[in-house]
Amino acid sequence: MSDYNRRILIVEDEVLIAFSIKKMLDKDFFSEIAHDYEEARILLSHKPFDLVLIDISLSGHKTGLDLANFINTNISIPFIFTTALTDPGTLEKITNLRPSAYLSKPVESVNLITAIKLALANEDTIFKIEIGKQIYYFQAKDFLFAEADHVYVEIHLKSGKNQILRTTMTYLEEVFPSKHFKRINRSVGVNPYHISKIVNDKLFIEDRVFKISKKF
Repeated sequence: MSDYNRRILIVEDEVLIAFSIKKMLDKDFFSEIAHDYEEARILLSHKPFDLVLIDISLSGHKTGLDLANFINTNISIPFIFTTALTDPGTLEKITNLRPSAYLSKPVESVNLITAIKLALANEDTIFKIEIGKQIYYFQAKDFLFAEADHVYVEIHLKSGKNQILRTTMTYLEEVFPSKHFKRINRSVGVNPYHISKIVNDKLFIEDRVFKISKKF
């Protein structure tokens, strides 16, 4: 995936700084801006992002630390903190939330781009599935969806090199990284990263439409 297809969410309450950061990113990435915790939470819940750039001192009831906590708990994508605060108390809180990087303000373009590229490079995980004596390797971002048919499951990949495995959806649910595999009905598990839209109980990935079961 080229870097320009990578989606970055900038969470910054100072409008001028937010647009300045967006301008730094526009040559390399697709980016959107959220100005507070709630706006960021809604965007992250409805759109796929690869990385979030978070200002720690967001105005409003909840701060950037709360947003990092939300990301760790619900979507597990990398995030980078930006802050003017460098006191030991803040640094300790930051470290506990496991950001990919920490940049002090004012942020310099070259440091920002380097930190984002490093965080994204570490994120494109390869995972393996062992079935009997066979071992299959998949790139997380290449996986689109898995579809079960009796005792077989077909793994659909963006690269087109689909694999048919003799296994169960339950087993795949256990071995796939959870942020790249969400079961939506009895016979289908999808990679949330590739969802193009959800309308009522219908979910769209590329040219396929799936029904979401209330049980999942």
